[in-house]
Amino acid sequence: MTASSVFDRRRSAPFFATPLGVWAIVALWGVSHLLLRALSSPVLGTDDMFENVLVQTLEPGYMLRQPPLYEWLLWSAQQAFGPTLWAALFVKYGLISVAALFLFLIARKAIADPALAALCAFSYSLYYQFGWNLHEGVTHTVVLTTACAMSAFFFIKALETRQLGYYLLFGAAAGAGLLGKHSYPIFVAALLIAAGSDRAWRPRLRLAGLVLVPVAAVIVYSPYAYWILSEGLRLLSSVSQTMGVTAETSHMLRAGEGLGKLAFGLVGFSVPLVPLLLVLFWPRYLGRKTPLKPAVNDAARLCGRTVLVMIVLTAVMIAITGATYVKERHMHPLLLLLPIFLFADLERFGFERQWRWLGVAVAALVVVVFMARVPGLVAPDRFWCGGKCRHMKPYDDLKEPLAGIGASQATLIADNGYTGGNLRVLFPQARIVTHSIPARIPPRNKCFFIWEGGEEKPALSAAEVLKAEARFEETSILSATYLTGAWPHIIQPDGWRTTWWGVAEIEPSAGACQ
Repeated sequence: MTASSVFDRRRSAPFFATPLGVWAIVALWGVSHLLLRALSSPVLGTDDMFENVLVQTLEPGYMLRQPPLYEWLLWSAQQAFGPTLWAALFVKYGLISVAALFLFLIARKAIADPALAALCAFSYSLYYQFGWNLHEGVTHTVVLTTACAMSAFFFIKALETRQLGYYLLFGAAAGAGLLGKHSYPIFVAALLIAAGSDRAWRPRLRLAGLVLVPVAAVIVYSPYAYWILSEGLRLLSSVSQTMGVTAETSHMLRAGEGLGKLAFGLVGFSVPLVPLLLVLFWPRYLGRKTPLKPAVNDAARLCGRTVLVMIVLTAVMIAITGATYVKERHMHPLLLLLPIFLFADLERFGFERQWRWLGVAVAALVVVVFMARVPGLVAPDRFWCGGKCRHMKPYDDLKEPLAGIGASQATLIADNGYTGGNLRVLFPQARIVTHSIPARIPPRNKCFFIWEGGEEKPALSAAEVLKAEARFEETSILSATYLTGAWPHIIQPDGWRTTWWGVAEIEPSAGACQ
């Protein structure tokens, strides 16, 4: 088999290997998971509940720890869907479909066979963080992933065409990335270093274009920049606490811990995609197969070099700062372009049967993951979804009794983000307050404190609990009681599992209600 027969055998791409086809397939995958989740339970799960409390109003910024682009998108979606799970899932899967489209466009530049480039885009579902963890968690990271994919594509286009318009688009994507997560600048630095260190790409860099990039990025970023300045220069201290660089242990120990977590995170994030490629294509990695093409093309090499530079830059930053808050779910930008490089490299060897096996593995895993989510949605017991099963907690049982005492237009003070976010689903017109999220809307003439009491009936009365925990002055508490919610289950009888909530009406003039 000649190299030309391998790389030119598909002159016209099938629909699934076109940009529209890839986007449509990933969008359909997202819609299927959206419907599965939203039709099974309206309860907000991890991360989404916290965001639902934040976006009661549209603001230029919400917190110093995270930029606001995700909140802006969620607020926009809520104008159509309301403060519900539908809005959160629409934003999540919409962004993922856009990210998949841009990753495919990059893959088309690195991989000759369009069908193989499409398989590469679909194979991201073999990353655990994409294929599984994405569904119940992840907010800002989805924005970051999409911005990184867009940035890489527009940067490559800018290098290829040397047109200033693509540099502006690259800068706009960079601004979106800055509004996605504070860690994004490392990705841009890695792209620039990778291109500048490559003899093929370095002459393609255009100084005028590079000057336009930060201009466009600053324009996109400016609303949040203004908010940071108006809120005070607390960003660095906030990030330092989050990243774990203010611990009392020695810098060397913290740096060692952070680097160890980085190595563990890179390995964990790669599973099962990279191990599966090693198993299927072992002849290439053991030197048992001769390549039909001597090296990957320039685009693939840029992707591979960017991954290496990203890892090195991250390691250097950890060593310098002593950061320890490094998790597997932070590895998205580091390994985002790795599959494209790996697929481009493997394409050189002319594998045929192995690619079909990989396609079957991707399709099988997609089906398995979808089916694996079903038991936890219809039978939310500890066997199927662990002890907490937060996505099925019976918040809906609170709606009628709370509405009966006037909670629908009141200030609702929640003891945690899970309760607060789901109270807003029940009462979109209420004013929701949590300990960590102050409300930006005026107080109301009724005020309630709502807390979760567990799955067993509390031994103390609701009033005694408030008194024991000294949450409010006794003179501020007008009444206190308990409400219960019954968990759903496809087999178990009603009442098989219950959750208790305490509800206390507070004098609306109390400080906590303001």
